[in-house]
Amino acid sequence: PKMLRLLPLLAACALAVELHVPAEPGAVVAAFDSILSLPPGEDVDVKLASGVHHVSAPIQLTSAHSRGRKIRVGAKSTTSDVPIISGGIPVTGTWEKEQASSTWSAPLPDGFDASDIGRRMQAWQNETRWTLARSSILTYENATGAYIVYKDGQILPKYYDQENVYLVLYESWTAALHKIKSIVPSNRTCFLSTAFNAQWASSASGFRFYVENALELLDSPGEFYVDAGRKRILVVSNEDPNQWATPMILAGPQELLFLNGTSEEPVSGVEWQGIAFSYSSVETETCFSGSCDGQSASFLTTATVHLRHAQEVTFTECSFTHTGGIAVWFDEGCFNNSVGFSTATDLGAGGVRIGTPSPSWTDLSLRNEGNAVHDCVLTDGGHVHQMGAGVLAQNVGNTTITHNEIGHFRYTGVSTGWTWGYAPTLVHDVHTTFNHIHDIGLGYLSDMGCVYTLGHQPGSIVDNNVCSDVQSYNYGGWAYYTDEGSRDEVFTNNVAFRTKCAGHHQHYGTDNLIVNNLYYDVNIGDVPTPGRPEVLMTSCDSAIRASTHHRTWECHPDTAPTTGCCCHPGCDQGKCSSFTFKSNVVAQPVDYSNGTLVATTFSLGLLNFTFEDNLYYSVSEAPSLPLFNVSEPNEGYSFQEWKDSGKDVKSQYADPELDTSNFTLAPSSPAFSLGYKQIDISTVGPRAARVGAPDALHQMAPSGLEAVSSELRASGLVL
Repeated sequence: PKMLRLLPLLAACALAVELHVPAEPGAVVAAFDSILSLPPGEDVDVKLASGVHHVSAPIQLTSAHSRGRKIRVGAKSTTSDVPIISGGIPVTGTWEKEQASSTWSAPLPDGFDASDIGRRMQAWQNETRWTLARSSILTYENATGAYIVYKDGQILPKYYDQENVYLVLYESWTAALHKIKSIVPSNRTCFLSTAFNAQWASSASGFRFYVENALELLDSPGEFYVDAGRKRILVVSNEDPNQWATPMILAGPQELLFLNGTSEEPVSGVEWQGIAFSYSSVETETCFSGSCDGQSASFLTTATVHLRHAQEVTFTECSFTHTGGIAVWFDEGCFNNSVGFSTATDLGAGGVRIGTPSPSWTDLSLRNEGNAVHDCVLTDGGHVHQMGAGVLAQNVGNTTITHNEIGHFRYTGVSTGWTWGYAPTLVHDVHTTFNHIHDIGLGYLSDMGCVYTLGHQPGSIVDNNVCSDVQSYNYGGWAYYTDEGSRDEVFTNNVAFRTKCAGHHQHYGTDNLIVNNLYYDVNIGDVPTPGRPEVLMTSCDSAIRASTHHRTWECHPDTAPTTGCCCHPGCDQGKCSSFTFKSNVVAQPVDYSNGTLVATTFSLGLLNFTFEDNLYYSVSEAPSLPLFNVSEPNEGYSFQEWKDSGKDVKSQYADPELDTSNFTLAPSSPAFSLGYKQIDISTVGPRAARVGAPDALHQMAPSGLEAVSSELRASGLVL
């Protein structure tokens, strides 16, 4: 094509073809299409000009593009603005005032498909996400799987374009979208088009919901509504939109890039460097035809950048912004791919996803091995699907999640494993290390952690992470969370502070080693957050907690299993739980309403657990108080009673002499006599220079991690 210039180059003794791609309509797609006509084995350098490379459908690369070659995609110039592969569609028509004094409307852009509701759910102006017309957060009276009973005035008898109005209904750890089937004002009942998972619609959800995408609710500055019937977009703005320096942007395709190989011929050897991917629309097909209440938004089938059957594909110094769902997904059959020194922000769901919910046990080519997320800043997620995680790794092996900054997600920071109970697993060797994870939950959902693990994960380690500021809506704002069947995992050299609930919580699991960690100022209760501005709980559970399922003295599921008291699938596996808690420091600096240090669900809940060589301290709680093995209705043990029961026999209760600016202990700390080793957090987080954050990010300032967070926010990478 005329728009492309092909230059054969001789570099490093290998013949390469250089494609110079202008920021013109169709040029980027034509460039990748032209690779198909090149001889196999001939490397290609794709040089994108600065500016916006608009795509109306995802760029697709298949194994036919690879054919034994390296494909390097980067910027034509390192001195100008980065190239942006964008699905954004600007609103360029004239804005006119509607009848309401501050409501304006403009014609939808030519070619914008307003029939797809997923394209109507997001809009941006000047890089800022606007709010889709919606109600405030409300609370209903009752709910079943088919309907909710709302309170007077919460839902109108009829809405404009009602078939596209939906409710966002909170559950414990999800917030699902449900279209309206019908409204019966006489008994205040709103029937739903899809089933609501009402079993989790308890106090943990707060009975909360809101109405969204309703023209009648377009009433606050910063809100918008796309009227498909009139083919216009409406906004509420106190200033004339015609005076805006930049236009409003809508999103077109759900995916911008799809590398789609096969198990026999994967896409391989593609390197992306210094490219921005921006503006993708929302996937709604699963939500509105079935269910979208899956944990961590695992029901999604698309991503802004999507790889399937891909090997040795790298994204370096890239950015992923303004997405309708997940930013990057290494789907089935992905081996040895990575995203590094990159940023993902303003996300409709999660940051990076690796793996699939249902892996193959027989076909090795369908598995996910050797992938990595490193030195990235992942932030500001869950704008549409609130349960999106910073990193979600499902049924993966040899996976590395390291040196990342992960913050401001409404659900979990890093989620790994994904087999429930003690069932067989393909998961192994997942390494979650040197990550700075903070501002998790934000008060929107419950049952979460900075690091969340699920199922058997042999060879896996959670090491040298720093977790802070976890705030759930109700229960479950934990730092490190070993959920159902977590097994054969090592947690070591981690720091946790300012978490609503426990520094470590195990629902149930076995053979986990928790050694040489520091838990400070945890179980602090509610702090006002965007998702929950009110204080509902002044404390949560305990500094350390295990939620072993109830059993009697006669039940020994591990050594003497019987019907109803066993560990294998088909039993209540939650009765089988253990970990070894060794050489840790647990320190509470102030008097909380619940200052307990170790708690469980019932008096026998810690029977199979090992506690040894730990240092405990509470500024305001004497060791003679019942701070250990606290449960309902058991009041708990004093420290001496706890030791007499066989737990923490050689442990101590003393001031750890902690420097909270860097979480180091003084040389005279009694922790060292118990085998504790100093934790060095100076290298936690991204090695900053290559993601645009301050060079000194990895060096702790005198005021500690708060200084790091403020530096990141000042850089614009973290909101």
